[in-house]
Amino acid sequence: MIPTLPINLLFAAASDATAPTRELVTYEFRRLTQFDDPRIFWAMLTVLAVLIAAYIVWLYRRESLTLSPALRLVFPVLRIVAWTGAILFFLGLEKRVDQQIVSDSQVVLLVDTSQSMSVADVNAESRQPLTRGEAVAQTLEESPLVKSLRERHKVSLATFDRNLRQIRSWDRGTDTSEKPAETAGDSPQALQPLDWEDALQPRGVETRLGDALKGTLDQQREGPLAGMIVITDGVQNSGIEPLSLVEGDEQSSVPIYTVGIGSNEPRRNLRIQELSAPSRVYPEDRTMVTAMIQGEGFAGRTVPVQLYAREAESKDAVPALVGEAQVTFSEDSEILPVEFPIEPAEIGRLALELRIMAPREDQYAGDNEREVEVEVVEASTRVLLIAGGASRDYQFLRNQLFRDRHATVDVWIQSADGGISQEADHILNGFPSTREELYNYDAIVAFDPNWELLDAEQVEMLDSWVAEEAGGLIVVAGPIYTLSWSQSPELGKIRALYPVEFQRRLTLLDDGLYGSKTPWPILFTREGEEAEFLWLADDAVESRVRWEEFPGVYGCYAVKGPKPGARVLGYYGDPDASLSGDYPVYMAEQFYGSGRVFYLGSGELWRLRSLDPAYFEVLTTRLIRHVSQGRLLKGSSRGRLLVEQDRYSVGDEVVVRAQLLSASREPYLADQVTAQVVEDGGRSSNLVMQSDKSRPGNYIGQFTVKREGSYRIQLAVPDAVDEQLVRRIQVVVPDLEFDHTRRNDELLAALADRTDGKYYTDLTAAVNGTDDLKPIGELIESRAETRTLRGTPDPVFGERWNKILLAVICGALCLEWLLRRLVKLA
Repeated sequence: MIPTLPINLLFAAASDATAPTRELVTYEFRRLTQFDDPRIFWAMLTVLAVLIAAYIVWLYRRESLTLSPALRLVFPVLRIVAWTGAILFFLGLEKRVDQQIVSDSQVVLLVDTSQSMSVADVNAESRQPLTRGEAVAQTLEESPLVKSLRERHKVSLATFDRNLRQIRSWDRGTDTSEKPAETAGDSPQALQPLDWEDALQPRGVETRLGDALKGTLDQQREGPLAGMIVITDGVQNSGIEPLSLVEGDEQSSVPIYTVGIGSNEPRRNLRIQELSAPSRVYPEDRTMVTAMIQGEGFAGRTVPVQLYAREAESKDAVPALVGEAQVTFSEDSEILPVEFPIEPAEIGRLALELRIMAPREDQYAGDNEREVEVEVVEASTRVLLIAGGASRDYQFLRNQLFRDRHATVDVWIQSADGGISQEADHILNGFPSTREELYNYDAIVAFDPNWELLDAEQVEMLDSWVAEEAGGLIVVAGPIYTLSWSQSPELGKIRALYPVEFQRRLTLLDDGLYGSKTPWPILFTREGEEAEFLWLADDAVESRVRWEEFPGVYGCYAVKGPKPGARVLGYYGDPDASLSGDYPVYMAEQFYGSGRVFYLGSGELWRLRSLDPAYFEVLTTRLIRHVSQGRLLKGSSRGRLLVEQDRYSVGDEVVVRAQLLSASREPYLADQVTAQVVEDGGRSSNLVMQSDKSRPGNYIGQFTVKREGSYRIQLAVPDAVDEQLVRRIQVVVPDLEFDHTRRNDELLAALADRTDGKYYTDLTAAVNGTDDLKPIGELIESRAETRTLRGTPDPVFGERWNKILLAVICGALCLEWLLRRLVKLA
């Protein structure tokens, strides 16, 4: 280490705890920096000084006999002063102003926001148990934990489930300013106070504790990490194993303090995990209401389950018992299905309520009832089939709809001459020419249509029918006409209806089709697997099995990709077709105004009949009802309320669309409208829907579903008395997060022990401490670091210093010479 003279002037008070930097004025000799080992230089300088001193003593000892005692002292001193000045000049004293930077110690609060944190098993005074997420949010907002940590550290808040998210950051000190975690320190502008309940809302469908720990440890920060506080129930069901990060050479030097949330006792609980029913049924149609009943701690017990029905519009209606079933559990933790057949007789909304007749040992009564709503709609759906040619998909669907007593089917074969015979209610010679004719249809299914046969007015009518009248459109790409019309500049509005972007080629060398001599399966996305209208059975598991049995299709029209906002439900599985890195889109849908448009990459769904003719019938029936649901459920002549699907998972975003008309049947114009979202327990919240500027009378809003159960979305029709639009959705919880909800003390204790941290079994102990443990805010020691940035030498000081030395040297030598002359020495 380079030694310096002990002359340090601090221009910033060292006691200022919040100052990130301070200035240090330092003086040091330049010659010392030229030696790797300054001891050699000091040894040489010492030898030189001794020799000079010896010479001076020897020189003036000869002359001392003729001098007075005072001069005997003055002459050596003057000579020594001169030599000392010369040595100091040689050493080269420099002045620098260094910057001393203090890097604050950091602590990360890592909070679990997976859906298992929505379990309500945290006791609260004088009220129902809190969910784990609510307890964490309440404690962090109201307790002094964050404040106590900020006394010695910079504090960051992050959440984790499937992903790790940085939420907020607080600087060290007592000020209340907050900063976004990803830009902490970059801007002094304070944010709005943190909404703890919203930030810590359980949403994630997986818990990846190991990934979150690794991501936090690998992050780049401004200062050293003094510790992590992990608040979780310890339910790890995916990703890196947490303990693998703290074993052997991988052991972290950062202590991890774990705080357990939830109960570690085996639960005794009966719970309706899921209740599902078709959102729309036809009168006298037999349909199944299915439920999943979860039992914990009831092995060997039989529990009755009852289904009740009532009119949804009447709150005073007395529920009628529809059916009863017995559920027998053979294991301590088991999920069993139960089904109830129903045949609704009257048109309207029907509320179905399932009740578990639970014994007294059931610890949580709040999850023993669940409600779902079914819409009983008009029996007949009017469908228009358009086909560029008599393809097999068209023929099978035409025959099916013609036999269906719930459907009326008209057909337009574009390539046929007049006088043809078809199994249809009406045979058209062209596209409907008036709005009255077109608006009678609920759905249009177009197989490789030649849209160039429509004039500009008919194109405008089709656009209006979908966007404003909630018409359902199914379009099937094909090898004959799709390429031609998709390149036509006059058919931009037709292309806008499609949920995919077409290739705009300058040549016709590419026929737009991917084809193969062997069938390739349809690769369903997550949205496609969850879309009930694509199920070939009554549940997702059985449907997936049936789709896996399907060999697949031989071709798919090549499109550029999905449009923004469209949902891709399936891809064409030929790997040779994925030349650009992505598989071709085979199934996609989008909202267009208040209507839906569904796209198929080829007309080959008839091949499902090779497995079972019923598969094609089930799929096409559900698909037509899905796209036409806006027409079937319009409820009011003044408006429609639509959602993308009927069933969501906890944490999903629900996009709600409304189309409203004024009393004069013109588009209702306002900047926004307000709907209500009502949960099972009666809790309600407002949903502000903003106007869609591109489509007058259309409004869009969205909200996050935070709890499982049935939600009712209702919107009062403007300027109408007691008329409102209503949609109901079902929110379920994925099994992964709720297979095991017991607090994992073993994992959390081991994680803390192997990193020299501590484990707290509840939030109160972490905040206030116990007999054996101090509060967590007092245990984490500061790891603040100080580093110095060297400044440049001050040239003004160097010049002044050299002048002083020169004056001293010259003055000493001149004075000596003058005295020697006065005393007449040689």
